[in-house]
Amino acid sequence: MNKHHETGSEPAKFDGRMKNMSSIVFYVTVREDYQKAREDYFPHIAASYTTISKSFTKGKSYPVLAVRHMTMIAEDEKNVETSQFLVPTESGNFIWVQSEIFRFSGLNPESK
Repeated sequence: MNKHHETGSEPAKFDGRMKNMSSIVFYVTVREDYQKAREDYFPHIAASYTTISKSFTKGKSYPVLAVRHMTMIAEDEKNVETSQFLVPTESGNFIWVQSEIFRFSGLNPESK
């Protein structure tokens, strides 16, 4: 018997596209030269994200605690589909940050 039948609850229903995604914790590091990467590969990302990227220590792994899909308006006024990561800050808070700022570093904090 399915668990949702045993408890009387209904299974989750999706509207064709998951607005938020759950996953295991994985680790990311800030890109080495985010300004250049932004210019070369992510020109749709606002320049203000370069300032945000400087808030993270280069070479340090940060756990991604959640991922969410979002549509943003780029500097050229076009809609761009992207995602954000929920990561802890150096001050012990949490912030949703554009995923393009980071690169994957592994499934454990010692990964590089």
